[in-house]
Amino acid sequence: MVQVENAPDSRPHSGLQNADLVYEYLTEGGITRFTVIYFDPSGSGKIGPVRSARLVTLRLVKSYSGVLFYSGASDKVQGLIWDSKIPNYSEGSNGGKYFKRDSSRVAPHNLYSSGDQLKSGVSDSNAKVTYTLPSSGEPSATGDGQVTKFSFAQTDVHSVSYAYDSGSKTYQYTTDGGPEIDTDNSSQPLKITNVVLIRVAHHDAGYTEDVLGENGIDFDLQGTGKADVYTRGQHFAAGWDLSDPAKPLRLTTADGKDFTLPQGLTWIHLVDPNMAVQAG
Repeated sequence: MVQVENAPDSRPHSGLQNADLVYEYLTEGGITRFTVIYFDPSGSGKIGPVRSARLVTLRLVKSYSGVLFYSGASDKVQGLIWDSKIPNYSEGSNGGKYFKRDSSRVAPHNLYSSGDQLKSGVSDSNAKVTYTLPSSGEPSATGDGQVTKFSFAQTDVHSVSYAYDSGSKTYQYTTDGGPEIDTDNSSQPLKITNVVLIRVAHHDAGYTEDVLGENGIDFDLQGTGKADVYTRGQHFAAGWDLSDPAKPLRLTTADGKDFTLPQGLTWIHLVDPNMAVQAG
């Protein structure tokens, strides 16, 4: 599980197309951050740029029994990482074997890992996963209509739009800065198979997060709530379930069964419960 920044100076990103899941969520200052999850990482291509952890990162790491790759954290979050004893690696871990700086980019937006380095770190950690993820497949629910374009404001300064391509059966993700591309994939726009909006409240966590004095943010990512799923050019009303914080977040149908998603990159946005989505 890799912390990848999404401030304007961090773009373009690398290595996201090969991820299994990407969680995107608000951090301080209205920008967002990614927790990028690889179930079976490999390859020498770059992943990043890597930046610091947040409170919600720790919720996700616990949920997926993950190994965290990151670049530091606030005193509050770093203390929780040490206290929780989750497997974690930062730039100096084990002599710096899991990261590398890219001299062609300006620090701090130039720290990268790779699939092979992640695989090495996971092996060194001896971490074990005991859960089974839901099987992939065509949607197990009934959609409520075709939606090939949609957009929303994830934060006050970060707007997102998606457009569906029926040929590839994937979505292209665009922000105010243009299409989200992957430099490790010939700088091609990302092809996202499933887009999920997790509707969940967030709140001021009451501690200082960064050098600018901004307070930290936490999400009420526990229990159950409503979700929106976009896949195969359709919208599906769904739910999310994190009743057991030590197991991966489940997507559910109206009758509480697992929501089946097609195999491919899944992008999960944590958004306000009442956030409006514009279709078309």
